Amino acid sequence: MEIWEGRPIGFWSDLWRLPRLEIHATVGSTNDRARALAEEGWGPYTTVVAEEQTAGRGRTGAEWVSAPGSGLWLSVLLPVPSATHLPLLVGLAATEAIERTCPGLRARIEWPNDVTISDRKVAGILCEGVRSLVVAGVGINTRAPPGGFAETLAKRATTLESAWGRIPDRAALAGALLTALRGRLAAATPLLSVEERQALSERDALAGRPVITTQHGRGRAVGIADDGALVLEREDGRRIHVRAGSVRPA
Repeated sequence: MEIWEGRPIGFWSDLWRLPRLEIHATVGSTNDRARALAEEGWGPYTTVVAEEQTAGRGRTGAEWVSAPGSGLWLSVLLPVPSATHLPLLVGLAATEAIERTCPGLRARIEWPNDVTISDRKVAGILCEGVRSLVVAGVGINTRAPPGGFAETLAKRATTLESAWGRIPDRAALAGALLTALRGRLAAATPLLSVEERQALSERDALAGRPVITTQHGRGRAVGIADDGALVLEREDGRRIHVRAGSVRPA
């Protein structure tokens, strides 16, 4: 594509200070394309956007529905080594971008890689290491796909249009996301800082709720550790740090 959201691609690349920006009408996966660019030698903040993904995926390979024009499907190369808490920092950036673009909305993070509004998933994050970089894929539902969500998603998913009452400006959303990512990663350390933990605590969608984990069974989510692990409290009072697997509200 040469024009996106009414402007030449070069306009957005310059505005967002990107070394390279690709915007595709259709691509298999923005993460896969960003990975290929990393292998070619492109550096931090190289960004890939698509109107549609035909092979979009989430964590553990789950399909991510990426219908044409119904969301912001974006992947960016980040200048940090892979870390267990990185998806949480990307999640924070996504919530900040949503709230800046859609004033009045309150977005929350559902460990480890989902963004929710009113307990419905509005965005997902997938981080994958490549060379000395990380490909961070962010998918944000801006409007319902044609025909609406599939029955399996309808009760769980939402869109910014549904939550906010109108369709947000995707270019503004993308710019806010890239700005928030730069801000969050400028001070990134091997462990979450006090400020980062506080910001996560304020947006923790699972805090205090009973949950079911694939690796440790049932318990109550009681916070996020400084390495990004979910803290699970068992019935006997023991606390376990969950670092892998899926977690869902009980």
